[in-house]
Amino acid sequence: MFLINKKLIRKLTAPYQEMNMQICYATPQHFSAHSSKAVLLLNDEKLIVLFLNFFSSKVIHTVELPIADLQEHHYNQGISLASTWSFQSNGQSWRFQILKKIIPLGKMQQQFLDFLHDHIIYT
Repeated sequence: MFLINKKLIRKLTAPYQEMNMQICYATPQHFSAHSSKAVLLLNDEKLIVLFLNFFSSKVIHTVELPIADLQEHHYNQGISLASTWSFQSNGQSWRFQILKKIIPLGKMQQQFLDFLHDHIIYT
C-alpha cells in the first residue's frame, strides 16, 4: 500500500461516483482479480470494483456488478484487523479482504463495512 490517502481515493473514484456510494480500499483474493489492490464502491444498486496498478495510483480495470446478482454472501468480521467478504456473481467467485482501519482514510473503511453489513448482507 503506497501512500494511499483520501485525496488519492477521491481522485481515482471520481469518474465512478454515484449517489450514496460507500468506498473502501481492499485486497482482492480471488482468481479473476486483475491486480492485488482494489477500491470498492458500493450503494444499494451496484458494486463497482476498481482494480489498481502496483502503486495504487491508476485504475487498470473496472468491473460493475448489480447488487441483485450477488449471491451466497459470506462476511467474516473476525477479531483481527481485517474483515473478509466473499460472494458469487454470474458463476464467478469473488473474495475481498478489507482492513477495518487505514489511518489516512479516516472512517471510510468502517463506514463501508457498516453499510455492507446493514444494507447488503442482512437485507
